[in-house]
Amino acid sequence: MEPVKIERTDATLSIDGAVIKQIREQQLLTQLYVAKMVGVTTDTISRWENKRYPTIKRINAQRLAEALEVELEQIVCADTAGRKSQQFENKFSVKLWLGLVVIAVFIAGGLWLLIPANIIAERVLPSYAAPGATIPVHISLVGAGARGVVRETLPDGCTLVSAVPEPSSFDKEKRLIRWIVQIGEKPFDIYYVAKVKQRVVLNSMLRFDGVMVARTATGSDHVELIGANQLVLAHIHWADLNGDSIIDDDEMLEASCLGENMVGLPLDMDSVEDLWIEEYYHWSDQMGNFVPGKASVQGEDFAAVIK
Repeated sequence: MEPVKIERTDATLSIDGAVIKQIREQQLLTQLYVAKMVGVTTDTISRWENKRYPTIKRINAQRLAEALEVELEQIVCADTAGRKSQQFENKFSVKLWLGLVVIAVFIAGGLWLLIPANIIAERVLPSYAAPGATIPVHISLVGAGARGVVRETLPDGCTLVSAVPEPSSFDKEKRLIRWIVQIGEKPFDIYYVAKVKQRVVLNSMLRFDGVMVARTATGSDHVELIGANQLVLAHIHWADLNGDSIIDDDEMLEASCLGENMVGLPLDMDSVEDLWIEEYYHWSDQMGNFVPGKASVQGEDFAAVIK
């Protein structure tokens, strides 16, 4: 089937409700999620899918396509193309003059007001993660006046435990987490805890992949998450940033600040404090966890052995 060619029309488009519902269900998206993305109610989404609203505003159709992560042509009915082209031609002259007037007003008032928000999306990861461990992840979003979706894909060796705020959707099979966010004057922070699988290859890497699809005054934009995107699988605690088998005061301070922002998430800060108090720690194969204090291997320091 050839794709539908979308000609420029007036304010409304005909949509295929059955296709919309099929795509949404294939993407494992709820009507609530799609409704939040488009800026309408779940009842409206239901009416679109059941063809009780056969036509919708073009801007809503575009937002609906973005929410479903497909091209606009995939959800528009085949008879849309060109059926109102004559109306468009009749109104073209009027719209052209109106457009020129609007442009002149913006130039007079300061076109700089429409400059897109300078969005910075950054991920903070620990340097290391042990098999079976839970690790904290922080995503910071800065840039006023933007609304969008944060998409975070976990590596194959991880699964999501919980997050603040709660995700708008989570595809377990694809390990894809989505949050609908509104960035204001203050930074928007996302915190989540991921669990590493027990059976992983030590000294290998876990790679995270994320992007923010932002909608600003001038349209949509994709903002890649900067900062850390991978960590090393090793018998080293996530709070031990330099991997020397010591959680020093500076590292404990970093972990403590993170813990204060992740209240309610299963981070187990008490065990981190226990390792910090004893200074040294080591991995116990018998317990499958970290134990306070030094460990000796044939008379050598454990800390020296792992280096």
